[in-house]
Amino acid sequence: MQLDAPVNVLAGRIADASGDAVGVLRRHADHPSALLAINQDTLRFHDPAIDGLIAYRPAGRHHLVMAAGITAAPDQRALLLDRFLGWARRERRKVVAVQMFRDDAVLFASRGFRVNQIGASYSVSLDRFRISGTPFIKLRNKISRARRSNVSVLELGVDLPATSHIGEAIAAIDREWIKDKGAKELAFLIGEVGAPDQLDRSVKRLFVAMQNGETVAYVLYTASFGRHSGWMHDLTRRRPDTATGVMELINITAIERFKAEGAGMLNFGFTPLTSLADEHEIADACSRATAWTFRKLARHGSFIYPAEAQLQYKLKWAPDLVQPEYIAFQNGTAVSSLWQFLRLTRAI
Repeated sequence: MQLDAPVNVLAGRIADASGDAVGVLRRHADHPSALLAINQDTLRFHDPAIDGLIAYRPAGRHHLVMAAGITAAPDQRALLLDRFLGWARRERRKVVAVQMFRDDAVLFASRGFRVNQIGASYSVSLDRFRISGTPFIKLRNKISRARRSNVSVLELGVDLPATSHIGEAIAAIDREWIKDKGAKELAFLIGEVGAPDQLDRSVKRLFVAMQNGETVAYVLYTASFGRHSGWMHDLTRRRPDTATGVMELINITAIERFKAEGAGMLNFGFTPLTSLADEHEIADACSRATAWTFRKLARHGSFIYPAEAQLQYKLKWAPDLVQPEYIAFQNGTAVSSLWQFLRLTRAI
């Protein structure tokens, strides 16, 4: 069977037509971050005989980095992976796969990859979620402080029209956030807002905080499919002088709306270097040196990524589902492969 060249489907195309990226995700995605596949600079590999895709980006001259696992029917995932690996081999590129759950990690291990846990993802079951009771006192207090500061939260395209003024305000928040933030965020592994006036609420929803008539913060929520269907708390931005509790107020407002709509999960997404444990590693496939390195970074690597701060924000919402996530290196954990991954994601 002749393999098609990889196809880069335009991110703006979101109809459920056969072969379309979002249509494939709706049918087969089972990772909360699968919508990363439609990021602007992300490429999508497919085979004409398989209803599926693999999201990836080139890294340097000799590597390809996959994200969010293999999207295909369960009985087609192994075949799609083999086709992708075959194509990468012909292109003389090594594959690094990141941010995948254990079932995909085991599949990579069976193909000779070195596989290690790199972090975990955290999710809340919305049908059981409440912020009543003693454990949520601090959270409720923060939300109340934001409300007393005359902050209101509106959803773009529902409570607030997507005007050019709002687009400019969001861009300004981004600039201030990037200038103020001392640590970096992971590129490639986070969602993208895009043009606010072109936001499709079936896959992306933007909640903004307004204070005294000005836009001061926002949270982008992206759709999750499969077993973890619902929404993912994806990209967050705020002005440096934003009042205490604004991000929490945005999130509880979104949660209340999602619950009313019958959404199943709120996924807080992947946090690297968290919840690392020996029992999560895959026997005979993990690199002990890589596991040791990740644990050292978890304790002392805040200069690379503020994992602890990210984790504390997620834990305050009492996630009831914590899932290990993995990274896989082809032909062993070569220093060059890890370096290219870190460069691609802007971790260094």
